[in-house]
Amino acid sequence: MKSIEAQGKTVDQAIEIGLYKLGASRDQVKISILEEASLFSKARVRLSLNESSENETELKQIAEKIIELMGLELDVYVEEQEDQFLVDVTGKDAAIFIGKHGDNLEGFGYLLNTIAGKKNAGDGRKRIVVDSDGYKSKREETLRLLAVRTAGKVVSTGRNVRLEPMSPAERRIIHTALADHAKVTTVSNGKEPFRYVTVVLKDGADKRKQRHDDRKKKEEENTFTNIDISSELREDND
Repeated sequence: MKSIEAQGKTVDQAIEIGLYKLGASRDQVKISILEEASLFSKARVRLSLNESSENETELKQIAEKIIELMGLELDVYVEEQEDQFLVDVTGKDAAIFIGKHGDNLEGFGYLLNTIAGKKNAGDGRKRIVVDSDGYKSKREETLRLLAVRTAGKVVSTGRNVRLEPMSPAERRIIHTALADHAKVTTVSNGKEPFRYVTVVLKDGADKRKQRHDDRKKKEEENTFTNIDISSELREDND
């Protein structure tokens, strides 16, 4: 089922923008209001065409059954893309569904892939990606910013920094974000589910920082020496 998200100053404007992008009329789509307009944000809606492939229908039914057993009030949208199925789950209980750091979301994705695989639902050649209200893209951006800030801290202090335990997908985001960094590198340590990333100085960066610290220390010593000499000269003149 083809679907898009659209934004506007009002919900109606967002819907009209979405309809224009889809080339559809209101009676051809299902509309979900994701976010009302506020002082600091635009209205956000999802528009889904009222047509589904057999694969999309199968996956939607499986996902809805799991959510029903979880006792949550949520809507499920499935879109078959070129290389994957995107399962987007939205609604009243989205925060519970996502869980802390996306743990519930990731578990749901694993379960859906497993059940769909056993039932031969969907296309076995395509992976199933589960998201909720754009959480994954927001989380990815948060992790990228965390990686950059942590790298800066490591460079400025000369001390390695250990991040909190993360899923394999989240650790991969940290590794990728700092892969080309000139002064730090990343390593994973520990065992699942407590495996974590440590941001460490590269050898070259470590040596440069040491030379910088040595120069600074020497400059401070020279400053103190100059002060002592000046004091002695003043005493001699007196």
